[in-house]
Amino acid sequence: MTFIQLLHDHIRTFIERQDELMFNERDFQMQLAVALRESGKYDDVDVEYFIPNSVATSRGYEWKSDLRLDIVVRCENEYAVVELKYPTKRIITDIKRFDTFLYGVEIVKNHGAQDIVSYNFWKDVRRIEIIKSLFPGKVVGGLAVMLTNEPYYTRGPRSGSICSAFSTADGRTGIHGVLDWTRQTATSKGLPSFFLDGHYSLKWHSTEIENYKFYYTLIEI
Repeated sequence: MTFIQLLHDHIRTFIERQDELMFNERDFQMQLAVALRESGKYDDVDVEYFIPNSVATSRGYEWKSDLRLDIVVRCENEYAVVELKYPTKRIITDIKRFDTFLYGVEIVKNHGAQDIVSYNFWKDVRRIEIIKSLFPGKVVGGLAVMLTNEPYYTRGPRSGSICSAFSTADGRTGIHGVLDWTRQTATSKGLPSFFLDGHYSLKWHSTEIENYKFYYTLIEI
């Protein structure tokens, strides 16, 4: 089993065994990083791993921001990047804090902006490609992960949508080359087209967290 395959299996197991709702993407990031560290299978696990924009643009990075990679895992002398997305729709439920029940608490917020989230998911794939090309022989690849309770992402946008190139629909295959908006709008402003070097496919899986249905997908880069 390769390093990336091992990491893939650990992340999938973490999601499948998750028995408590996570508040937001940062919660997801930190809990996953702790689980990977505690597995004892890796030599180091870092979060918010910083790469300056000036370095990334030398390999065709299309955005003006620096890269702060969600999780970077090291196994001996090899590194892998994990980028996470956790777009959600609202969940209100009861929680227990300090041995006291709190009723009707908004645990998971409504995220919305599905078109931009879909764009950013494929941007994560591109970011990992860039990092892999920047550090050949060191970064062996990575995983772009989305966990959501919003079924929209498994269906993808309507036919003719401006964000159809960024669809995350279940079963989508042959994703490669230039991804761009079908036309320019206020939504697409500041979100440039970009090129994927690899060829990718999407497969969604389902799980339950506190009796709420969630969906997740992992793409290996």
